[in-house]
Amino acid sequence: MAIGPPSGSREFGSRGFPEYRRIVHSPKTVCLGPAKGHPMEAVKQRNILVVDDEEHVRESLSAVLGREGYVVHLADSGERGLQLLKEQPVIQLVISDYNMPGMNGVEFLKLIRERHPNVVRIMLTGDPDPQTIIRSINEGEVYRFIKKPWDNTLLRVTVYFAFETIQLEEENRRLIAALRRQVNVLRDLEREFPYLSALARDEDAALLLAEADLVRTSGS
Repeated sequence: MAIGPPSGSREFGSRGFPEYRRIVHSPKTVCLGPAKGHPMEAVKQRNILVVDDEEHVRESLSAVLGREGYVVHLADSGERGLQLLKEQPVIQLVISDYNMPGMNGVEFLKLIRERHPNVVRIMLTGDPDPQTIIRSINEGEVYRFIKKPWDNTLLRVTVYFAFETIQLEEENRRLIAALRRQVNVLRDLEREFPYLSALARDEDAALLLAEADLVRTSGS
């Protein structure tokens, strides 16, 4: 069972689910995830890190996203967010506020891009001025911007498609890794049986050679 597109007709997503459990990482960091019996337990859990210095913002986001079946980790600063990313490698998506004491959102997302490049990044801001947007795109490679106060339907849709992107990128990496393994096997066979290179005239061999070119191109 996969998570489907969020419904725009319900403010907090699907109803009728069991109660959610809260997992406390520290006094200021909370994980909100599906309780036993939640449909999300039947699929690979999708983990989100929400970083905002305002507690009511963190709690509101965790309520909306938790009811959609996501596992939500909360942190009140960029520094704590980086620590949590190191402790919880299952996190796939980060939603960060821009205006925070100390490390701001752009600096935080830039460090995530450098240290955790496969984690998708979303910026939450109440003041989306052009310079902030340009810096976020150039330095943090932000996937989307969400303006405060946010619309719950837009939030759910944005997060849903962010995970669709994550799934496609994971599948792409898996296929490239499989192709690389095939190329390595072919190279080993050619070293052991040099005459096999003549099989390139065969249609199947030509296809494998084309795949090898794709792998070399993707790695360059």
